[in-house]
Amino acid sequence: MKNNTPKKKSGVGRLLELAGQKRWLLAGSGFLAVLHVLLGMIPYALMYWIIQSLLMPQPELALVHQYLFWAAVSVLISYVLLFASGMASHIAAFNILYTLRMQMAEKVGKLPLGYLNNRNSGELKKILSDDIERIENFIAHGIPDFIKGLTLPVFVLLYLFFIDWRMALISCLPLAIIAIWVPLVFSSPKNKKVMGEYHRALEAMNAGIVEFVRAMPVMKIFGQSADSFDKYSGTVKRFDRMVLTWMKRTATPWAVFMSFISNAMLPVLLLGTYLYFSNGVSLPVFLLFLILGVGYIKPLFALSNLGSQVSMINHGVQRLDEVLFNQDQEIVLNAKEVKNHSIEFEEVSFHYENQFKALEHVSFQIPQGTVTALVGPSGSGKSTIGQLIAGFWACQKGRILMGGVDLKNIPPEDLMKKVSFVFQDNFLFQETIYENIRMGMDKGEAEVIAAAQAAQCHGFIGSLPKGYQTRIGEGGVHLSGGEQQRIQLARAILKNAPVLVLDEATAFSDPDNESKILDAFNQLIQNKTVIVIAHRLSTIKEANQIIVLEEGQISGKGSHESLIKHCGLYQKMWEAHQRANEFEIILQ
Repeated sequence: MKNNTPKKKSGVGRLLELAGQKRWLLAGSGFLAVLHVLLGMIPYALMYWIIQSLLMPQPELALVHQYLFWAAVSVLISYVLLFASGMASHIAAFNILYTLRMQMAEKVGKLPLGYLNNRNSGELKKILSDDIERIENFIAHGIPDFIKGLTLPVFVLLYLFFIDWRMALISCLPLAIIAIWVPLVFSSPKNKKVMGEYHRALEAMNAGIVEFVRAMPVMKIFGQSADSFDKYSGTVKRFDRMVLTWMKRTATPWAVFMSFISNAMLPVLLLGTYLYFSNGVSLPVFLLFLILGVGYIKPLFALSNLGSQVSMINHGVQRLDEVLFNQDQEIVLNAKEVKNHSIEFEEVSFHYENQFKALEHVSFQIPQGTVTALVGPSGSGKSTIGQLIAGFWACQKGRILMGGVDLKNIPPEDLMKKVSFVFQDNFLFQETIYENIRMGMDKGEAEVIAAAQAAQCHGFIGSLPKGYQTRIGEGGVHLSGGEQQRIQLARAILKNAPVLVLDEATAFSDPDNESKILDAFNQLIQNKTVIVIAHRLSTIKEANQIIVLEEGQISGKGSHESLIKHCGLYQKMWEAHQRANEFEIILQ
């Protein structure tokens, strides 16, 4: 059966497709570049007539002056057109760059957390930053250069064939060499494979650099250097090997190619000298071919350099499309309205990519407006349940319901409005405290301050140099872990979502901060469906329901008192918690 599905474009063709309406700007830039080339040829044509005039027995100097005047005018206009062409291509490039980044940001925001977690930060940084920047540079400079490099030789050679076909034919020799040699050397399957490995090595090195910077405090404590940090040094060495491999494969062919092109005047000079002394060509024609017959090669150097750029652009566009056309995003075909905020797991199974099952046949209910605590050993599946409720992942088997509606039938943007998630790891942007709490929500200053007061952080914010306008991070203040946690709580209070997931929210707090955070919890959980993931069992004794997890399955559920009596695992956890509270260091 014949497949009528249109083949998806790739490389530069796909890039022009991404340009959308800006293709008209690119077309205008190309048209102006062609006019620039045509006007740039006029001085050379006039030079031919000037030489002929000067070689006449009685030169017409007035005519020579006119030729010189029009040559100067054509040069001036050609450079004005070149400037206009560059402006058009740069405007198109910046607009395409903006559109691409907005599309990528929107798409990445809709992809499940699993897609992002399965890709290292260096890979994403290269796609979102380096590849898009390279595309912008190619559009702004590469496309106009390509048009000039293509049209100038064509027009020059047509003109030269009109003057003398024999000399023009020998002038075509460098063009034939470029047309055969460049694709043969730089577009071979082996070189394409090496280029792909080069990009993968670059992505791995970027990831290694990011991890190296993040691991700096630990490395300093253990006296480690960059060379001893295997991931960093290994990725740098691998990238170095790939660069050397590419250089070894291309250096010799490129040197041969450049040597031939740089001496392209020799065949023109040899044939021209022979024809001149045999009265086959005149001196003006001979001089014209020595200038134009070799000069048209200069733009071809830029064109040949574009070969490696195009290879990188092809790879970059392919990686962009891997994100833009990624099918991991759940497409909601049968959207339904959620009328209450109870949570129900029905035989839910889930496993992370290439890993063991995190959850297996898990079923439970969380009534609306109640507090449910998830406890269990590390790796038992507590955080996985919280992330599934928030829609960070999609379960492979079973169903998760909110208000009786399958999460798959709730649009991601609607689900995000209904769920707040307070993470174990605090993340604050290098922005003001005010903007870190507001997080782009349509809230006023009074509402932000009220949320900060409820989160027990208004006091320490007031003591900072600029209050709520104090910047966090580089160039600003650095907050303690407990203070950062309370900023996170203020965000959640301000969002006021009906479902709240608290993941180890007091894990790294000192007693004073823990007390303030627990006070903030009491403000935060009012009239909400709350899921608390905790290691400190004393903080969840009063929960309406406690679910005990072990190796991805439910080991017990009920109140604190009932679990103490009937769940062996919970009994052991409670006893260990009690012993931990009695722990003390005894000095001999």
